[in-house]
Amino acid sequence: MGDAVGDAMGDVAEEVEAPAAVPDGSKQRDAFISYSQRKNAPLAKALQRGLERLAVPRFRPMRMSVFRDATSLPANHDLWQSIQSELTRSRYLILLASPEAAASPWVAREVDYWLRERDTEHLLIAVASGAIEWDDRAGDFDWRKTTCLPPNLAGHFTSAPLWVDLREIQERAHHSLRYPPFRAAVATLAAPLHGRPKEELEHDDFRQLRFVKRLSWSGVALLVVLLLLAVYGFFDASRQRDAAVAQARTSASQALAARSGQLLTTSPNQAAQYALYAEQTRSTPESRRALAQAVAAAPYAKRRLRGDADSVTGLQGGSGGPDTDVVVSADGTTAAYHSDFDKSQSVRLYDVRSARQSRVLRDAGKPRALSRDGRILATEIYLNRVQLWDTRTGKLLRTMATGHTKDLPNVAHGLRTVVLSPDGRWVAGSHFTPEGEAFVVVWNTSDGREITRLQVSTAQLGLGFSGDGSRMTLVDAGRQEVRDFLTYSARWEAARSLPGMTGDTSDPWPDLLLFDGARKALARTPKRVEVWDLEQRRPVAERSLGEYSDMAVADDEGTFVVGGENGTVRLYDAALRPGTTLGRLARPASTLALSADGAQVAVASYGGEFNLFTTGARRGQQVPLGNREFTYGDLTPDGRMAVRRTEGHTEFWDPRTGRRLGGIPYANLSVNLEDTAYALSGDKRYVGMRTVERSVAEDDKERFDIWDLRTGERTDCGFAFDGLSGDRIRPAVFFLPGDRYVVGLWNGDVEVLDTRACTRSTMIPEPKYGTLALALSGDRETLVVLDQIGNDVDTWRWDGDHTFEHAAHTTLPAEAEPVSIGVDDEGNQAAFSDNESHVYVVHLDSGRRVRATGSLPNETYDVAFSRDGSLLFQGFSTETTRGVRILDAGSGDQLDVWTTDPPAGSAKPNEGMQVVPGPADDILTLGPDHKIVRRTVGVEAWRDLLCGLVSQPLPARERDRYLEGLEVKDPCG
Repeated sequence: MGDAVGDAMGDVAEEVEAPAAVPDGSKQRDAFISYSQRKNAPLAKALQRGLERLAVPRFRPMRMSVFRDATSLPANHDLWQSIQSELTRSRYLILLASPEAAASPWVAREVDYWLRERDTEHLLIAVASGAIEWDDRAGDFDWRKTTCLPPNLAGHFTSAPLWVDLREIQERAHHSLRYPPFRAAVATLAAPLHGRPKEELEHDDFRQLRFVKRLSWSGVALLVVLLLLAVYGFFDASRQRDAAVAQARTSASQALAARSGQLLTTSPNQAAQYALYAEQTRSTPESRRALAQAVAAAPYAKRRLRGDADSVTGLQGGSGGPDTDVVVSADGTTAAYHSDFDKSQSVRLYDVRSARQSRVLRDAGKPRALSRDGRILATEIYLNRVQLWDTRTGKLLRTMATGHTKDLPNVAHGLRTVVLSPDGRWVAGSHFTPEGEAFVVVWNTSDGREITRLQVSTAQLGLGFSGDGSRMTLVDAGRQEVRDFLTYSARWEAARSLPGMTGDTSDPWPDLLLFDGARKALARTPKRVEVWDLEQRRPVAERSLGEYSDMAVADDEGTFVVGGENGTVRLYDAALRPGTTLGRLARPASTLALSADGAQVAVASYGGEFNLFTTGARRGQQVPLGNREFTYGDLTPDGRMAVRRTEGHTEFWDPRTGRRLGGIPYANLSVNLEDTAYALSGDKRYVGMRTVERSVAEDDKERFDIWDLRTGERTDCGFAFDGLSGDRIRPAVFFLPGDRYVVGLWNGDVEVLDTRACTRSTMIPEPKYGTLALALSGDRETLVVLDQIGNDVDTWRWDGDHTFEHAAHTTLPAEAEPVSIGVDDEGNQAAFSDNESHVYVVHLDSGRRVRATGSLPNETYDVAFSRDGSLLFQGFSTETTRGVRILDAGSGDQLDVWTTDPPAGSAKPNEGMQVVPGPADDILTLGPDHKIVRRTVGVEAWRDLLCGLVSQPLPARERDRYLEGLEVKDPCG
């Protein structure tokens, strides 16, 4: 077994060799491997395993029993007896030849025993290293060249024996049966052990290896299948779980939306809260309906920040009830409140959006004015002094005095008027002196320095700053004059007379209200009010109001709010026409204040009650276009321009900014809507106009011309074309991106006009039996063409160069008779309103079609999408009212109906409601009141609007009731 055993033996004496009989009861071995463990242990181990596993089916016991080295011996001290016993039991001796084995005395002893007790026919040689060579003449190994065999083999072979060469295998250390040379060597040694040919053994082993590979691949395939089944099961379970959660969210959203609908009339604030959570939980047609209805109700919702006092007994004096004052910043973000009923006698600051108190200013006096952004507060303290406070930090910035703070009679206590410039750089106030004179003082807020002082009358005064703070306007009713003070040059301009303005020192309101950048003024008497245009120096509106307690005006919008003696709070428009009643207080209003856009109204009562109202200016805000009136059809389909025609002149206005774009010395008042169309270039410099010149003597002529709005002149690019359209849908022309090309319908063909060369190319010829109609997307890149006879709808995409490419084709139902087309901003959807008041929403790429449901008004008009394409708006009219129908573009469900506000009772019976896309998330409507109104629309816009009204989270009890087990974030968080 080799030199390892020899090392273990040490100096143990040689044992007496026993006879070669197989011990009784001992199992016979097939082979004994004799080798040098120091040199060839790995190869011997691999050879043993190879002999035992060759051609043996996997998962079956080994057929061969091969003895190898000391690890196979029992633990006893008689090692040679154990080795001799194993040799005796073995049928073959396999000599793993190497120079180290040849030098080992124990290998030699094992070979001696085998040669003595057996024969060379059962001795197999496997050469691991060294040299081996047979000498035919001598009939023995050439011992001069052979180095791997022990010398005691000399003379025992009569012919050249078969040996197996393992030297290359030993060098490469490839000891696996999958390595063909090693398997061949093992098969050569195993053949006599098995008594079978080598080739047969190799074939069986290869067959077993192939079987194992197949079995392995089958196992791998089975594992893959099991893995796939596990993955499928996981994803299927996840899908089912997600479906269950989605269904739960849908049900919860629908339940919240239903609860919102129940609260609309009784509690608009709570209705808005439930609508927000419905949309946050899962967006459904029901949740979007709840949002639309909550927005419709939101304008008149009230938030009570401070309650009314239980009693005012002992506080009522000859001059009225105790003071309660409130102011609101122009941007509508901050409100300041003070009341004599507040025991702390502090000024409380509120965040208007959240309706939560943000800070308390102690010993700050009474709030009189806030800067536009709400960061600086001007307060009045005892004896005609003004303090400026930083509302973010609550720090007092500085105190300014009028110079007359002593020896004042009681009637002269208190500043008459205090105003703060929008940027907070200037503050002005009017006051009395001990001698009964009145002055106006202006201070620089950065250092508190007085920069001017002017004596005025003791009658009503009005002070106000321009939007940029560069000009302060003073209106003196007693002197019937108006003067401007230029803040940066500290110079008063000459006074201008206001004939007819009267002032009465006995009036309970010492100040006039200035608004519209101090260009207009509101003069008040106990029962009558007048609106004055200070630039024209004349009154423009007046009204008898009856008894009221206070009044305020929105600086930008000219919206008035009036607090009645019975506690009612009511809105009036710029022409002093009564509008909506916001609510009723427990006691008469003490102070009212509005944000500049009129969206937020703060009202304080004589009993200390403090309420915030949302007026609806954000939902329905009139666009002031020079006080002009417009009629149905004066808005272009893209909402970028309003057209006003007078005799011999046409004006063009931008309804998105309220500015006049220009005018041209041409107007044909006899044209019908079916014969005219306008388009505005992207840079707002040019107008394309299609019109009809009617003549009694000659045939009517149709023309298209491009006008330059800067010069008011017709350009060289214009042409005449034949025939009237006679279409159900009014014609349209559009400037394309870059403003070089115009697409329109001329002579029945869809053509593209190159304005530089003034040449036209036909894109779609007029169909043989039908007429075409056009609509363009908001981004001006998608054109929808409708064949009004065949109801074929074709979608074309602008290639960015000079032409359109056809993108999709679909058809409308045969029964549809479209009278209006609208395309969303990105050109993904088109809506068709027909004569039966149905609306068909078509997804242009896929052709999928949805028909809107809901109540059908008597007559419907234009349709327009929200900016995100999720909602659709359609003008309508009935016998009693007109308004806008809101539809879900995805499902076709009718979500809500907004009627015109205020109702147009004096409108003509045949006047409709025009609806077109507006700026940002708005639409523009033009109704029978002849006013263009900008309305906030869209799910995200509504969310912002309602969060500004009610941002508090849902109460825990209600959240558990509707949202138990669901993760829903605060929609306004």
